[in-house]
Amino acid sequence: MTYWKVIGLICCFPGWLPAQVQVDTSFTEDVLVTEVFLQSALKVTAITYRGSYQALGLFSSESPGFPIPKGVILSTGKASSAVGPNRSRGRSAILSQDGEKTLDRLSGRKTHDAAVLEFTFFPTHNTIAFDYLFASEEYPEYVNKGFNDVFAFILTDWVTKKERNLAVVPGTDKPVHIDNINEINNPEWFTPNDRRQNTYYSALEYDGLTKMLSVEARVVPDRPYRIKLAIADVDDGKLDSGVILRANSFRSFNQPIDTPQATPVMVYFPLDSSELSKSAQEELRNFAQQVLAASPSAIRVIGHTDALGSNDYNQRLSQRRVQSVVNFLASQGLRGKVKLYRQSQGESQPIASNTNEVGRARNRRVEDRVQCKIGDHIRVTAPPTLNTNSIKH
Repeated sequence: MTYWKVIGLICCFPGWLPAQVQVDTSFTEDVLVTEVFLQSALKVTAITYRGSYQALGLFSSESPGFPIPKGVILSTGKASSAVGPNRSRGRSAILSQDGEKTLDRLSGRKTHDAAVLEFTFFPTHNTIAFDYLFASEEYPEYVNKGFNDVFAFILTDWVTKKERNLAVVPGTDKPVHIDNINEINNPEWFTPNDRRQNTYYSALEYDGLTKMLSVEARVVPDRPYRIKLAIADVDDGKLDSGVILRANSFRSFNQPIDTPQATPVMVYFPLDSSELSKSAQEELRNFAQQVLAASPSAIRVIGHTDALGSNDYNQRLSQRRVQSVVNFLASQGLRGKVKLYRQSQGESQPIASNTNEVGRARNRRVEDRVQCKIGDHIRVTAPPTLNTNSIKH
């Protein structure tokens, strides 16, 4: 056969070309976790795997644009079945393995052929993260039909014993499965894989897949955590699904800790008075405790009056009201810890009508607004919603 005839045969039969996706199931769970999944030298112990070793493997892809060029694959069937092209509308493999109780609870049904990879780790910083995608032969025929393979990433704090599933649709608490990410629900996270759209058709067998998703969780440095990465068939062993964990993506790093926010308050005064009522003192006392916990850069104390009396008199009255609030906040432990800016508006900024007593009572107020510095910008919290029950008429 001549050289040109060989080239012609290769062009006619692209299936003879080297596979764009490869899966190697010969690696142990220890190697896949420590040498593939982890990004840095985190302390990891007690690596375990339950399930068929045909369902666990090293995934690699040379398909242009594929979001995960290398990673760890967990499957409800044979991991090698992920290799394309996508010639089957429903590839299945029954491995005769037990299910997983955690996945039973999550799905509300009996699971089978579970692949469960677990390990204990000690984060070096306050956040852990990793990247993954989910793919399934259940797309698109069984969307919203109640046939959902289930998977979860269960993070357990070994000190508090609290568990949480990290495999959720971004911005929600909904678990990732075919009903929650598809062409209709959260389509921005979905990639079809059929001949018509020809996304990764020649590389990957699964009929649909998510885009690459990222998990992120706050943790306590040096505290032991256990993570369970699990996937299983639900009810029966038909139609394979897989989770691919991006290589070197399991990482620990520091993020700024969200500080508690002090809720702004508004206190009210009797007619022509700058004395704080008992209810106003209680609100300011609670506010001061929040401020001490939140440590904002400053508080703006803004005084107002109703429209009775002259402008000059009301300006002075609003100044006295501001001073009463400032003095009280200082007595609650804020002196020297938080800047207190005074601002007197008199009768110039009413929030209700001055034509009746109810409206005037609302205008006799002092607002305490929390000011937080973010980068080079200043954010001042909005005043609270009016609570008319606290107004003294």
